[in-house]
Amino acid sequence: MVSGSQSGALRDTWFGARLPEAELGRLQAHARSASYEAGAEILREGDLTRDLGIVVQGRVALRLRVPERGMTTVLTVEAGEIIGWSAVVPPHRSTSTVIAVVPTDLMLLDGAALRTELDADPVLAAAVYRSLLEALADRLTGTRMQLLDLFSQHRDEPW
Repeated sequence: MVSGSQSGALRDTWFGARLPEAELGRLQAHARSASYEAGAEILREGDLTRDLGIVVQGRVALRLRVPERGMTTVLTVEAGEIIGWSAVVPPHRSTSTVIAVVPTDLMLLDGAALRTELDADPVLAAAVYRSLLEALADRLTGTRMQLLDLFSQHRDEPW
């Protein structure tokens, strides 16, 4: 991973565009950029999630350890989508392993600082949580479709 100062405005992302203008500056102060080469592990399932990430450019795979299959990609996430949502939702543990499929640039928001901002400002919290819920609803639909496709290729169930 290569980290740097935040390049590109938070407001230019899908996530940031949904937030009130007045609150963007507060969040912008906690943003930084990071770049990952193809194949790099960004998050590991079960580990502490320190940052909420927004894919600026590239694509990442969300992978789960599936019995009898090993690590299995259940969804890919592209530019404009989020990773690491668990940075703001207890217990702050990654729900999947995230791997860069191609060179990928992320905008990262420090999870601890973001939680502090959300606790202090109910207007900001409502906007952020609404955006997270929209993203997670889309994620659930996409994951469901991917899992249906994945398991349709499975032999007869043992039960």
